Amino acid sequence: MSPGTGRAPVISAAIMAHPRRLAEAGRLADALRPWEAAIAVDPDPHGPPTTLRTARAAWARIGAGATHHLVLQDDVEPCRDFVRRVEAAVAEHPDAPLAFYANWNSWNGAATRAAALQGASWVPAVPGEWVPTLALLLPRHDVAALLSAVPEEDAEPEPDDVVVARELAARGRGVLISVPHLVEHVGAPSIMGNDRFGPRHSACFADDVQDAAGGRPDAGGTLAEPPPVLVHRPHGHAHVVLTAPDGPDAEPLFLSREAYLRGTPAAERAQELWTRARAGLSGLRVPDGLLWLCEEIWHGGYLLGLHTPPAGRPPSPALIRVSLRSWILGGTAGNPDHRLWIEQRVARLTGLAEQAFAAGRDDRRTHGPVPALPGERLAGLPAARHIWRQPQLALST
Repeated sequence: MSPGTGRAPVISAAIMAHPRRLAEAGRLADALRPWEAAIAVDPDPHGPPTTLRTARAAWARIGAGATHHLVLQDDVEPCRDFVRRVEAAVAEHPDAPLAFYANWNSWNGAATRAAALQGASWVPAVPGEWVPTLALLLPRHDVAALLSAVPEEDAEPEPDDVVVARELAARGRGVLISVPHLVEHVGAPSIMGNDRFGPRHSACFADDVQDAAGGRPDAGGTLAEPPPVLVHRPHGHAHVVLTAPDGPDAEPLFLSREAYLRGTPAAERAQELWTRARAGLSGLRVPDGLLWLCEEIWHGGYLLGLHTPPAGRPPSPALIRVSLRSWILGGTAGNPDHRLWIEQRVARLTGLAEQAFAAGRDDRRTHGPVPALPGERLAGLPAARHIWRQPQLALST
């Protein structure tokens, strides 16, 4: 039952569309025919570039009798059986904002990956990052609060994902992200100028997971909190993001993977294992100038394994492979030269990451998890929000 109504959930849907993408929006609306999805066109397409203007128009199209409203952007591809999966998700979490996508190179993408590797089906969004809004569903009371907080005449050129994150956080509303994701970003040219970041795909798309057990978004439970340690790779180098270093309200921090393991027994074991793995890279013909990429992929995969606790419902091999593949590709999405080299060898590099992940997971079973960083170490770490513009900060910790 939907909270406050005593009746079964009723979903309405709208698609944010730019006039140049009406054909794409129409095809998406056809896929959502059971909900009679509305198409909300940018009311001022020649005005300052902003997603907020169109997003507000789409949220305002909530159906008169709807208990929940789903807004999708016009450049997404729904997974197979999308409508049924969303309806099942709402029945499972009737009072939660639900996101069905996260960028493969975001903190929320990293949280999705960590949850997938634990066999979980839902993960809370990481506080302090934007809310992924490519496919977001809100209960009716959240829609009403959002529309009230953003009057139509005040829809400034501010990203909708930032505004939604701010307004939900102000009311203590947390977002759950499906694992795997139920939509994929198709990669059409960005109207907002985001192509400089490279492709922005799903961290774990349901249709890429072939086995049914690994692809259900409602089968493995919900993590109570975002994973406390995320392995993130936004510019090729593996970083560690601490999502709540001093408690749930603390700002996320970050540091390099070398600094994170420095002084721990795991650092020596990781280096020994990497030396052995490096000897098996001859078939990749790695140029001297790119060997560091392989090293970062290996050590990052090891850290992912080291931070994957034993699960009652272990993830399928397909889910592990999809998660690691998106981590490899997303970590160099913004560098065309590195991206091309990795894309041409992604199968072998994914195998390298799988090997490292298994090694890290075995180390955890044998030696236990890495101890939490002491307070004096935390005090000198940079805020993770700087990771996008100043990733070198992590290298100096």
